[in-house]
Amino acid sequence: MLLNRDRAERLMAENELLALVASSPANVFYSTDCSPYGDSLAVIPLERGTEPLMVTSIAGTTPVALMSPPWFRDVRYYGEFYIEAPPTMDGLTPEERAVAEAKRQWEQSKPRDPSKLLIDALMERGLTEGRIGIDESNLRGSHPLWGMIKKRLPHVVPVPAQALFTEIRMIKTSEEISRIKTVARITEKAWEASLDSIHRGITEREFADVWQTTIIHEGGQSNSYLGAFWPPVAFGRRTAFSDIAQPSKYRLQPGDIIRFDGGATYMGYPCDMARVAAYMEAGDKLKKYWHAIHTGEQKAVQMAKRGEDTARIFNAAVETVRREGIAHYRRHHTGHGWGIEGYDPPTVGPRGVKLMEDMVLCFETPYYEVGWGGILHEDVVAVKPGGPQLLSSPEDTLRVVG
Repeated sequence: MLLNRDRAERLMAENELLALVASSPANVFYSTDCSPYGDSLAVIPLERGTEPLMVTSIAGTTPVALMSPPWFRDVRYYGEFYIEAPPTMDGLTPEERAVAEAKRQWEQSKPRDPSKLLIDALMERGLTEGRIGIDESNLRGSHPLWGMIKKRLPHVVPVPAQALFTEIRMIKTSEEISRIKTVARITEKAWEASLDSIHRGITEREFADVWQTTIIHEGGQSNSYLGAFWPPVAFGRRTAFSDIAQPSKYRLQPGDIIRFDGGATYMGYPCDMARVAAYMEAGDKLKKYWHAIHTGEQKAVQMAKRGEDTARIFNAAVETVRREGIAHYRRHHTGHGWGIEGYDPPTVGPRGVKLMEDMVLCFETPYYEVGWGGILHEDVVAVKPGGPQLLSSPEDTLRVVG
């Protein structure tokens, strides 16, 4: 289960909420284990004796039945989409049965309004008097749900809950940590395969082809939090463009920096790690600067312990980079939380936050210099009782390939 149910229930109780309603794709996925098609809603009641619920489009039966089934049974469908099914279930697989049953359920009344289905379900569960946290991130002010609550559930007080979902998601479940570790391994395999393909004159696009093919072969998806741009690789002076993810026809030359920043996606969870290599030879400046940023990043990793203050980590990382070779180094943060949507709180910056067990963070100390290049080493770390647990593989030397 992706949902940190114990934490969700504790925070619901602290905020005197009867239930939470998820509306954004990420929060619905997180709450249900199901990555839905179209606008969907999910209800997570405070009391475990009250069944959770998902409302989703009848066009989206396949994710529910086959690709990412929710951890509870009550799924209700709205909209219009036609699926033909035989009159009996004989000979159907469990997945086929689930789609046929969804079709039959929807055919009974062909509901069009997800808000009505949600209100009906709240009333069935007796959630009609008190505070209900509603994730407002996918429910604009004119959304009909707000008016329907006021009309049909006059004793319910809707409380904005987008921030509460973010707070819940800060602490990862074992399933989330497993997926993040897996996507880091897939990303590392793509990096290794791409480096193995290196030869003089290879273009960024050709390197990126190996990267993407490996990710798919290893069970990942070649998309990322970077949006429309992919994959996040660059050579030479182009590495100075931070977050560049638009491979070009530039051809690799001796002495060039090779780097990536980001990674694959696996079962809904993206990767954010970074590595650097040099082609054939590493210049003195690259060696010196890589040592400085790597040592600073490793200092941050080593300090990632329960109860540690993120401002102390930030200051220690920046000071280490300066002391080890980049005296003019500047940075606004040296890490951030990581999860289902990419960036999560906390940010490892000047404002201090205490680290908690099972937070997952990405630590980084990038350096970008236009006309020279950009370097960074970024690791993914889980905060555990015994200290930091690396979810990415350690790398202690600057790679020189070719």
